[in-house]
Amino acid sequence: MQATSLLTLIKGDKVNSKTDYRDALPVNMYAVRRPILGADGYMIQQQGLTQFATGSGIDRGGFWNDRQRLHFRVSGNSLITVAADGTVATLGSISGMDTAVLDCSFNTQAVCAGGRFWLYDSTLGFREVTDTDLGDPIDFCWVDGYYFFTDGEFIYHTDITNESVIDPLKFATAEFIPDFTYGVAKTEDNKVMVFGRYSIEYFVNQATTAFAFTRVASRALKIGIVGTHAKCEVAGKYYILGSRKEEAVSFHRIGVGQTEKLATREIDQILQDYTDDQLEKVVLESFESDGTTFVMIHLPNHVLMFNQTIAGAAGVDQAWSIWKSDVMGSDPCRAKHGVFDKRINKWIFGDKLGSTIGQLDASVATQYGNIAEWELYTPFLYLEDQSIDELEIETIPGFTSTLDATVFLSMTYNGITYSNEWVQMYGLPAEYSSRFLVRRLGGVENWVGFKMRGATRSRMAFGRATIKHG
Repeated sequence: MQATSLLTLIKGDKVNSKTDYRDALPVNMYAVRRPILGADGYMIQQQGLTQFATGSGIDRGGFWNDRQRLHFRVSGNSLITVAADGTVATLGSISGMDTAVLDCSFNTQAVCAGGRFWLYDSTLGFREVTDTDLGDPIDFCWVDGYYFFTDGEFIYHTDITNESVIDPLKFATAEFIPDFTYGVAKTEDNKVMVFGRYSIEYFVNQATTAFAFTRVASRALKIGIVGTHAKCEVAGKYYILGSRKEEAVSFHRIGVGQTEKLATREIDQILQDYTDDQLEKVVLESFESDGTTFVMIHLPNHVLMFNQTIAGAAGVDQAWSIWKSDVMGSDPCRAKHGVFDKRINKWIFGDKLGSTIGQLDASVATQYGNIAEWELYTPFLYLEDQSIDELEIETIPGFTSTLDATVFLSMTYNGITYSNEWVQMYGLPAEYSSRFLVRRLGGVENWVGFKMRGATRSRMAFGRATIKHG
């Protein structure tokens, strides 16, 4: 008797050498929450990247300045602006090769990198702040008329009347836990979050005589970040990579007086492969495209994608994927430091590998003309002594722009090795009635899992999957 089973493509199963069941995360694919054909959503390929401009080197940070209506970047050793037509102008030299921090006031665009601090405005131009009391700042933000810094131990700020002056009396420390201070950030309610390795404290401007800010003791948290850039803001809440003192590093969301862990067991196991020293340089950033909000976690060997939109609708177990840039390998996605340029309504990204400045482009699946492989996995399905007669997946055919829209399908009976692949066309240009259908996949002794992959120039989307077996 033939039966029909539904298969999810949002997350699959695998096993590893530690005798453990693991999640097989989608690669270069993400879930979209939308009821369609009886399913709650579908999987779609990550948007591609096309060149928008050429910078001065490896990208170190980007910022959209609403006050000046300019797109600023630290590209190599230069502070540049990127015009709406892709024209680049160099404003000055920025030392170091570390990740730069950018923020702005009503008057100036500011940059912190390599323990130094620069300001730019159209009147006075580009200049370095050389006040001897500046020290070696590692992070800063602008709040209430001050640039607010940390150098890893102290917190301090500029003079209210002069953004180039630091008063030696305007220093304090975060004292909730005796840890190092790694970063600062401004909250939606105009407070400063001071991030330690194992603590988060809040400060509010009270215009006191020396250090202008006062600790909000009731909001302190016993959790911190693993590195200066291991934080980002999404819709008024901060997402961090960090931990409590007695815990391993994980991914959390910070609310008022509370924390929420968002990492799954699989994500925690990926993070456990890195030491704290390796994670110190991790960068978190967010972007929103086509109604889906992502948090990107830039690890040394991975770019993990947290789909906040799916997490809110279906839970964190369905929210994770991997973004990469190669075929048959695991090179992390090149895109970094996304800036939404309001003049052209596009997300513009820097490049980890060179001077390319790219735009997120929904019309292609390639990254700067290079094909990037995608992968989808299914959970294991118990089909003892049955044969698989048919596998069908709902797709959106007819819109492929090239003739290379092939999908490679294989099966596993142990979660490690896979069978020879079946090659199936996703579709051809203008053939809108094509069906993605594979027949006579063979018998199953115990259980089976499926893997699909592709390396094409056209984007693909996959909806509900069903198999007929008996």
